[in-house]
This record gives sequence, C-alpha cells and structure tokens, in this order.
Amino acid sequence: MVEVVSVDERLDLALADGRIVRLGGIDAPSRYRGSPELAEAARDKLSDLVAGRPAELLLLASGTDRWGRIVADLALTTGEAGEFSAATALLQAGYARVRPEFDTRGCASARLETEEEARRAGLGLWRDPAFAVAPAADGRRLRKFDGQFVVVEGRVRRVGFGRSRLYLDLGPRGGATIVVERRLQPILVRSGNPVDALVGQTIRARGALDDRFGPRIDVSDPAMIEIVRRPDATGEEDLHP
Repeated sequence: MVEVVSVDERLDLALADGRIVRLGGIDAPSRYRGSPELAEAARDKLSDLVAGRPAELLLLASGTDRWGRIVADLALTTGEAGEFSAATALLQAGYARVRPEFDTRGCASARLETEEEARRAGLGLWRDPAFAVAPAADGRRLRKFDGQFVVVEGRVRRVGFGRSRLYLDLGPRGGATIVVERRLQPILVRSGNPVDALVGQTIRARGALDDRFGPRIDVSDPAMIEIVRRPDATGEEDLHP
C-alpha cells in the first residue's frame, strides 16, 4: 500500500516514499491547456479521491519515464463504492480523456466506454472547446492544435496504401489524415475492422496532431481508432460533443 502526499498541476502524484506517479493512459487538463478553472477542478477532484485513503499501486510499466515518474494507476477503497481506479474516476467525472499507450492497452476498451458516458453527459472538460471532439474536415480549427493531443471525428473518404503506412483521409483537401502503421493491419482485421473496409465509415481517432504536411495523426495502437458509425447505419450522423 502507498500514501499520496500531494497532487501537482500536471496531476502527478507524489508518494510518501518519494516516488512520483503519472497516471498512465489519460490526458488531463493543465495550466497549459484549457481554462485555469478546469485545471484546478481536475486537480481538486484527484486530490479528493486520494487524500487520506489507502491505495494500492498498480504499475503499468517497468522503470520510469524521462522525467523520472513511474507510470501507474492507483486502486483505492472507500466504504461506499468499494474499490475503484483513480484514472477511471477522473474519466468518469469528465476530468480526463483516454490517451492510448502500450502499457494501458488491456484496459483501453473499458476506459473508452467510461469516457463516452462522460462526454455524452457534458461533464468536466467536455464543456471546454479546447477538449471537444473536432470535426476532421475542419482543417483551420485542427491547425490550432498542432503538437497537441486531439480527438477528431469524420467519415473515411479514401484509404491509401503505402509501403509501411496506410492513409485514411477523413475530409476534403486540408482535412485530417489518419496514418496507420502497417503492422496494425492484421490486428484490425482480427477485430473485424480491416482498414480497406473503413471507407464510408465514421471513425473517431485520437493522438498528437502533426500539421507539417497538413493535419494528421499517426496511429500506433488500435485503441486510437474507434468506429462511430457504419455506412449502413440509419438515422442522421451527429458529431459527438
């Protein structure tokens, strides 16, 4: 068991034994992005969750990251809710988004479902335009997020096949392109989402936006792409908030 002594502005957790924990697989507001009030509310939420409660450290990676932090989650226990995850609690309250990474691949699906519920309810950061799902066809808006983690949504208009990468065009010229590593193709096939069958489907993709050659997101993990609507779905297509 570990004891959390403080939570900083990046939502890193300082433990009583001197170690610093980064909650793996989430993207949270900070003073560098979003409103100051939102960043403060996220920090207060996490502080309230961990303050004075015994916690089990769930290591997600060996060693530390380049800032000396261990990548982990915390399992906490309360008399009312039983055991819960600190990262999941932030997602549930709308104070974080799922940021897929290799070390959290086992819980990505459940976390995405939790995020979806918070987004539909308009909780926390989902009320802030800096974190809203961005239309993939809106190149002008996307360029404002160059170098930042984003979530975009749009219909796949074309799939291009390169030697080592696949290219999903989600909009007209100037819109977002999703670049998928070839090694992921068999995994997507096994999941029932072969890349060459994505044309006409509405997808949601997430990752760091690179605008050097037009807005694009490089996908290195299957959880970075979600199928939102299939071409044979009925009803009007609505962009998620």
